[in-house]
Amino acid sequence: MELLTSEDFKNTRIQPEWTAMDYLLEVVRVDQEKMQEQTFLNEKKNGRLKRKRRIQEENSKNKRPITSYPPKPLMPEGLKQHIVENMGGSNCVLVIQKQLFFSDVNPQASRLLIPFSQVESHEFLNESEVERLKNKEAIQACLVEPSMEETDINFKWWDMRKNSMYVITTSWNSIVKNNRLKAEDVVLLWSFRVDSILCFALQKL
Repeated sequence: MELLTSEDFKNTRIQPEWTAMDYLLEVVRVDQEKMQEQTFLNEKKNGRLKRKRRIQEENSKNKRPITSYPPKPLMPEGLKQHIVENMGGSNCVLVIQKQLFFSDVNPQASRLLIPFSQVESHEFLNESEVERLKNKEAIQACLVEPSMEETDINFKWWDMRKNSMYVITTSWNSIVKNNRLKAEDVVLLWSFRVDSILCFALQKL
């Protein structure tokens, strides 16, 4: 417990009519505030130490969060070869690396959400495509599934309250079923061009 000093009373406004009892009550009030502040600081310090110890324990057990991804993923050679040699594609760009949620594989929803906040870069779209999407027009595109099958999908732009996202619809349920996608799977969505036409490829890690 620390003793009170003159610094502790710097915010005290002494009134001319105060009695000895008033001074005593003010000392008690300031002392209680200082004790509460010290208790808060001690709890905060102890909390930081506990969190630090917990992190150290988790690291010592080599625990890895589900959403930890390897840096700068590369397109598999087999997929790249299929796009370039079989489809005549080029300009492969990573759109998003995402862990699937239940809503992404729920047959009732039948769509893949691609939040803007998780998109690697929006430069895979040209100005014309951006305008079409902003005008609520769907872009029909070809998607190469993890199984290497080519499927027609619709690519859209949704504004949901304060969040915007791209959405893949049409045939998404069959893509989920054919490739046995499930919640917590990690997928990479790539974009590429075939004769300047937008296409996509889905990679399952």
